[in-house]
Amino acid sequence: MPCSHNGCPLGVDAPAIASALLAGDHPRAFLLARGPNPFASACGHGCHAPCETACNRRAFGAPVAIAALEAYASGFSTPQTLASPEPCTSAHDARSVAGLVGETPDTAFRAARSGKRVAIIGAGAAGMGCAHDLALLGHESTIFDEASEPGGVLTGAIPSFRFPVASARAECASILSTHAQLASNAPVTGIETLRAMLATEFDAIFLAIGASAPADTMFPGQPPHPRVVDAISVLAKHVPLSGRVVVIGDGDLALDAARVALRRPRSEEARSVAIAHAVLPESLEQTSAQPEALASALQDGVILHGGWQPRRYLVDEQGALTGVEIAHATEGVTKVLACDSLVTASTRIPGRQFGSELKHDERGFIAVDPLTLQTSLRGVWAGGACAFGHRTIAHAVADGKRAAWQIHAALTKSVVRTVMSSAWVELGDEEWDGERAARAIAARRVDNAASTAPPADPFSSSALRDVQEIVREASRCFDCTVLPVISDACTKCGKCVSGCPEKALSFSSDEMRIVVVDSAQCTRCGVCVEMCPPGAIAMARAIWEERLVAGLATTPERRAPVIRRAPSYTPPDIGGLPAVRI
Repeated sequence: MPCSHNGCPLGVDAPAIASALLAGDHPRAFLLARGPNPFASACGHGCHAPCETACNRRAFGAPVAIAALEAYASGFSTPQTLASPEPCTSAHDARSVAGLVGETPDTAFRAARSGKRVAIIGAGAAGMGCAHDLALLGHESTIFDEASEPGGVLTGAIPSFRFPVASARAECASILSTHAQLASNAPVTGIETLRAMLATEFDAIFLAIGASAPADTMFPGQPPHPRVVDAISVLAKHVPLSGRVVVIGDGDLALDAARVALRRPRSEEARSVAIAHAVLPESLEQTSAQPEALASALQDGVILHGGWQPRRYLVDEQGALTGVEIAHATEGVTKVLACDSLVTASTRIPGRQFGSELKHDERGFIAVDPLTLQTSLRGVWAGGACAFGHRTIAHAVADGKRAAWQIHAALTKSVVRTVMSSAWVELGDEEWDGERAARAIAARRVDNAASTAPPADPFSSSALRDVQEIVREASRCFDCTVLPVISDACTKCGKCVSGCPEKALSFSSDEMRIVVVDSAQCTRCGVCVEMCPPGAIAMARAIWEERLVAGLATTPERRAPVIRRAPSYTPPDIGGLPAVRI
């Protein structure tokens, strides 16, 4: 399967999306992006793209801009159906989820409800992802959120200048049009409240409360000050800032706050921000912030200080904030940055609104079983940032979907597993030559794509992206589903090994001395096929099907929650098909 499939928590088939965009097949591109991901547009525009980290193209200049391709594909008009004749290549696909209850995605949303109801606390990406798959599985859900609209950080904390908030709102509305109800301005607190919900109205609860509370006090021993504010308040509540602003903290949160401070228009109550500093505890080379975020902050005029730690804020005799003292992490020197406003962007953890009876790990996150996402409270599951910390949008959506599967398993007294079957299909010379030619033509003649209709999504930033750029980027994909396969006719002459431009072929070190292909180095150029004297090498495409299946539940011994940052497991074989990691 493609390298990007392994990098994406939702298993989105990026090479297939690239192929569809090259062919101008926009409905297929949309289905490939939307099938496994109800937040395809939000991920395309705002996810940190772990798929691009895994992309084999990275070793050859730069990875394919998979997020941009997904954003573009998700901007086209929504098809009337999520069904597709293609193999289901991700367990997260709507066809896979609906198949658990013997339905297609289209019939699943219209089918009679099971009578089971699930309460979801938190309407962010994890909570909405859970509601989406619960609807496919026949269960009703009510989503409780303290905010006035759904979306969590997607609609309430990511600055609109780098993320199409309207797109996230549209995707939330699409989920709410199924069998999910939203209770806005409805915070849920207290362990007794959860117990009462389970005892009266709901059969299960999924906690997706996010992680918005500061993990620590940045200035211990100093009293609160009205001009020392939290970054989340700056982003979500529009706290007025003015004059000289210093933001202290790591990651995209700190950079977003600094950029918002500079970009926010002048208000009647306060003068505009004249200068903004971002103080990062790690060096600029080691910071957790994305390189693109650093570059954008610099472009906006943010002054970056990498490798500095806060010591104390300074006030004058009247108590007015005058500056902040910072110390270099390795050099031991200190300096003072003058400021009129100070913004803290500490590491985030979930709040403790459910008390000590709900177990948390040593870092402050809700403790869950890594296999089932169950918490220490029976009937309560948790996922997303409140259980694993802030990762990517795709991780949050995947957590919500996995929780829906496990809740369904508990409600139906079954066990949900992922199974996969696969095969290699040899490509004929004509087919492979045609594919290579199509990519070359697309790269050279992108002007022909200018007549392609732009995405119907007017609020999508990719709607402004040049279509030639999209086609050119899609043509860069190696298509990792294709690899050279060596048959028994190989004479071990070594011409393929010596002739490979990227040194992707080599002889094994054992006595068999067989030719081995390094899939990460192979560019699928086909030179080895042309050079092989006996014709023992052929290009072959991997075809696979990955789906969820349900089996009868055993009665396992109840386990205490296991603390693990990244949930993953390998289920046992089912029905003779090989198990895969999900």
